[in-house]
Amino acid sequence: MKMTKALVAAGLAVMLGAGTAMAEDGKIGLGYQGIFGGDPLNLNGVSARYWFNKNVGGELNVFYGAVGASHNSVDAGNADLFLGTAKVLYAPVVKQNSKFYVGLEGGYGSVSGDWIPSSVDVTLWTVTPFMGAEYSFAGLPELGLNFEVGYRMHHVDTSWPGSDLNVHVNGTFVSLGAHYYL
Repeated sequence: MKMTKALVAAGLAVMLGAGTAMAEDGKIGLGYQGIFGGDPLNLNGVSARYWFNKNVGGELNVFYGAVGASHNSVDAGNADLFLGTAKVLYAPVVKQNSKFYVGLEGGYGSVSGDWIPSSVDVTLWTVTPFMGAEYSFAGLPELGLNFEVGYRMHHVDTSWPGSDLNVHVNGTFVSLGAHYYL
């Protein structure tokens, strides 16, 4: 029984690791990026990632989030968040099937909703230092799976005639993504 488990484990290691190569540099990867853990604003979005060479890359993301509220089964309103971000990636460690990278992300967005008066402007900007890794499989080298951990700093600015409210929402986050390199 132990020999069968050892053979299965060795077979999986060979299938997942042998001959694996990262998606070629100079190709664009399109896919998904989502913030899952720790951050007060969990967002999911579409993403485009591009490695200029084996160590330097960039990524653009568009996130959308919606919130609906009700009280005693009465609709109290809805709000929508749009956030666009750009990342700069640097990979000091590049292996045959993976990259470890560090980066900096910046973004800008807005919040709108049926309960927010038209005279009120709600904007959001974010700055995020992070580290992460991207991995590819031998059987599907054009698919890059990534995870990131960092510290996201949000600044929400709410302006209406005669008043201004600034809110800072900061915290550690975990992000997961998948990009298919064309």
